[in-house]
Amino acid sequence: MKMLVQQLTHVPVADRQEMREGPRDSTTHLRHAAAIPALGEIEIGGKASRKNAGDALKVVTWNVERLRHGDAIAATLGGLAPDVVLLSEVDKGMARSGNSHPLGVLADRLGHAYAYGVEFVELGGGNEVERSATGAVENAEGFHGNAVTSAIPLLRPFLVRLDAAGGWFRAERGQPRIGGRMAIGGQVHIRNRRVTVVSVHLENRTDPAGRAIQTSHLLDAIDKYDPDAPVLLGGDFNTLTASHEERHDDPMAWRTRIAAEPDRLIEVEHHEPLFAVLAERGYGWQAANNLDLPTQRREPGTPVGRIDWFFTRGLVASHPAVVPAVLPDGSPSSDHEALAVTIRIA
Repeated sequence: MKMLVQQLTHVPVADRQEMREGPRDSTTHLRHAAAIPALGEIEIGGKASRKNAGDALKVVTWNVERLRHGDAIAATLGGLAPDVVLLSEVDKGMARSGNSHPLGVLADRLGHAYAYGVEFVELGGGNEVERSATGAVENAEGFHGNAVTSAIPLLRPFLVRLDAAGGWFRAERGQPRIGGRMAIGGQVHIRNRRVTVVSVHLENRTDPAGRAIQTSHLLDAIDKYDPDAPVLLGGDFNTLTASHEERHDDPMAWRTRIAAEPDRLIEVEHHEPLFAVLAERGYGWQAANNLDLPTQRREPGTPVGRIDWFFTRGLVASHPAVVPAVLPDGSPSSDHEALAVTIRIA
């Protein structure tokens, strides 16, 4: 059982520096992870602006790429007026996003309560571009994770850890982190029926079989949490159709492969066994997604795919939409588009 807190337990800068400069093996990672209270906590904040919903819920899922463009993201979400938002890649106390708590600001602007969980304690400034932008500025907290926000009461928050291998802790990744991919969820009511809503983020630095294993673990945890409630999963499932090595070790070979299979990155179901895992457990996705549209934002000329999804069990989904992630000047507010859907009890 994860502990519910009003503020995640701080990890001192000196401790993070010691972790970064010490041994970087799996055993050490497990020891550090076990000693960080924040990895076992769920931060609860904000305030729901409505007591209940009607017969349907409008839900948005969005990988907000650190939530560094908070104003633009708040404006996009405000225009959509969702009842529930499932977010991934949300910073707290990271130099690259202003060393602030952008989720708290976003929730207040939307009139939402929130539950936030740490995916990684970041021991550095992030990726190469982010480190270049922030220089020597230290992270105030170093938290990076997922969240659920809700305009109606969010009940029984829970967190599921999907990866304990510590691959991101290894020196060759160049982005030292303690933790692993995770999902965070809770329950809301549609009329008098509890519905489980879950924000999911699967690993990109694995292969399709690895993502299927993470998915199976998540579904087991959801069934243990509440086997009877209808379920909505939303998030970044990283359905990239191949391993990281296949996509990056020989970029020319990968581009040739995509050119020979132009629909591969959109019609991903046959390449990612997680879809079979979900189907076997009673989850559907056809009605909840625009199946022919990409959800990634990349530089012009770079192939983009559909890696963000909704999955439902015991629900009727309608009005799926892919919502552009843009700033007022037309530049991206995230490297993922937002997805919206309306759900009702089946």
